[in-house]
Amino acid sequence: MTTSPSGAGTSGADTTLVRRWNRSTVLAALRTGPERTLTEMAQATGLSRQTLTAVFTELDDRGLVQVHAPATGTSGRPARRYSFQSTAGYVLGLYFSPTQVLALVTDLDGTIIAREHAATPRDLPAPDRLRRAREISLRATASAGDVWAVGVATTGVVDPQGTVRRASQIPGWTGLDLAGTIGSWFHSAAVAGNDGTLAALGEKWQGAARYANDVALILSGRPTGQGILLGGRAHHGRSGAAAELGRLLHDQTWNAAAVLEEAGRSAEEVFRAAAEGEQEASELADHLAHHTARGASVLVSVLDPELVVIAGEFTAGGQPFVDATRQHLSTMCINVPEVALSVLGDDVVPLGAARLALDHLEEREYVLDA
Repeated sequence: MTTSPSGAGTSGADTTLVRRWNRSTVLAALRTGPERTLTEMAQATGLSRQTLTAVFTELDDRGLVQVHAPATGTSGRPARRYSFQSTAGYVLGLYFSPTQVLALVTDLDGTIIAREHAATPRDLPAPDRLRRAREISLRATASAGDVWAVGVATTGVVDPQGTVRRASQIPGWTGLDLAGTIGSWFHSAAVAGNDGTLAALGEKWQGAARYANDVALILSGRPTGQGILLGGRAHHGRSGAAAELGRLLHDQTWNAAAVLEEAGRSAEEVFRAAAEGEQEASELADHLAHHTARGASVLVSVLDPELVVIAGEFTAGGQPFVDATRQHLSTMCINVPEVALSVLGDDVVPLGAARLALDHLEEREYVLDA
């Protein structure tokens, strides 16, 4: 027996899949368009009015659809209009670096509701670091409604189950069930991943990579990280270690952050002095571009991506830094992609973590099927 999109002529075993397909179709139409009537939704989705009514009833029960009063001043019987209710739930994106914790809350469409930040000493023990993260997470979510999912980003290697398998820069982090720990704070679904990978996901969602499918991202400065998008999706790898160039970075000719450490200067200071014509700073800026290009060249040579995005501290270098990095890449790679700076600032990693949480809702929890 064949399956029809509206659910007619299906066996019992097919009913759940058909209902999910219908729900996904309706949500996709609602999330990409303005308020629509039932007739307009039927035209947009190809579903019958009867099927649409059933789907809207289910979505309304979940709080995912907003029903608007009929417009006044029109001829004939005015029709109710429907739209996606992005504030039905919220997601938390949390980022642990060695020196800070960032928390960011968005609604289901990615509108940022709140941000919180806390500095953390590099040697802060894991329980204290988690306690500080919980405090800012609760502050950030206080103005929101129900937290439906949490995404967590961290330096190091995080496996598909959300456990930190390797984290040399944060004490007591290796072996921690990061997703389970953070999820328990809100009694919600939680997922975790590497900071560079989630930065790439954030750029794809709302940043410089939104129109690219294959992307290599360099999270510059301290800490340093890398991330990959393949086919528009974050590529974590079999164990969560995709794009980890940590062992290469032990060779200081690859490590851009080591240039700053040796010089005892910040990236912002170097780029500002270079713009003012200081010779030493100009040479340091070029070293930063060269080392950044070396790290990117590994990913570019393997992936042949459309775009390289530079996020983190080195975005302070602006277009001159982009041009220098691309020039160095041209001496290292056969086909040099476009190079762009992140436009998301400090939001790039926690925003990617929030997107990971939304992906989990949409793909695995079946809460949002669009």
